[in-house]
Amino acid sequence: MFKRSKLPILKKLYLYSLDDIYILNILFLPLTLIYLMIFLLKKYLQSNNKINSVPVVVVGNLIVGGTGKTSLVIWLCNYFSSRKYNIGVISGGYKTNRPYDLEIVNRSSLAENVGDEAMLIMEKTSSIVCKCKDRRLAYEYLVSKFDLDIVISDDGLTHFKLNRDLEIIISREYKPFGNSLLLPAGPLRQLPSSINKYENIIFNKLKSSKSRGFYYEISKIISCNNQIEKNISDLKDENVHLVTAIANPGFLIKNLEDLGINVYPRIYPDHHLIDIQDLTFNDDKVILMTEKDFVKCKKFNLKNAFYIPTKIVVDYDIKIMLNERISNLLKV
Repeated sequence: MFKRSKLPILKKLYLYSLDDIYILNILFLPLTLIYLMIFLLKKYLQSNNKINSVPVVVVGNLIVGGTGKTSLVIWLCNYFSSRKYNIGVISGGYKTNRPYDLEIVNRSSLAENVGDEAMLIMEKTSSIVCKCKDRRLAYEYLVSKFDLDIVISDDGLTHFKLNRDLEIIISREYKPFGNSLLLPAGPLRQLPSSINKYENIIFNKLKSSKSRGFYYEISKIISCNNQIEKNISDLKDENVHLVTAIANPGFLIKNLEDLGINVYPRIYPDHHLIDIQDLTFNDDKVILMTEKDFVKCKKFNLKNAFYIPTKIVVDYDIKIMLNERISNLLKV
């Protein structure tokens, strides 16, 4: 069984942080140099300029951890589908049992085999979802077996073997580069200056923000037991357990606290396979989780637990950009 995430503890002890620079961050700097050399070599050896028979849209970020990539992929799938496009999705199978195994995700798939993100995309869209860490292999399989107009890669910005026709980079508003150091001293996968080469940068933002991007609409919760929906405002002034295995849960916690909910977080590493023991407490407080967590917990039939459905609101000018770019890419 995985242990709870150690990052909050290390940060609280002023030892290591992805947003600040402490002693362990400094000690990791020599490893950062090695990481940079490996990254540059990988980019040089694997870069592929082969023209794709079906356009590829890559949704990624410059830092490790969550910025809302999967949420945006779900929105993109549904938006493109509403315009009568057939969509295929590549999910990398991060932290699955056999990540390089190619599998088309369906309702019989297991999260431990295909990943929580792939399960969520399959359930929330009508798209064909393929799990495989080798994005190029997954792409070739999808376009050979299905009649598709667009293939979307959930993450994969640094998987250079798969060429891309459109890149959408998601950044958080607060400290978008963290402590501005590369892995493992910081959260960056690429040098901060690399952001200048990307055209479509959008922000995972607060509703009140004027930045270009999207925000999470957190207004409803759904019972894990009977799927009954209720207003999240019903939890105002309540004490709730938040059990989650997402990256960067701080943004979610802040949103919940802004709604007047008293949050008692139990945070696990990203993609942790939540077990029934992770959801066991010696009180009757409501248990809250994200929909991404819920896809791993359906079998537990929890009585006093709710999940927050994945729903984002995307700025209108991003829709205009997508319409123009996809129309151009699909011109014969």
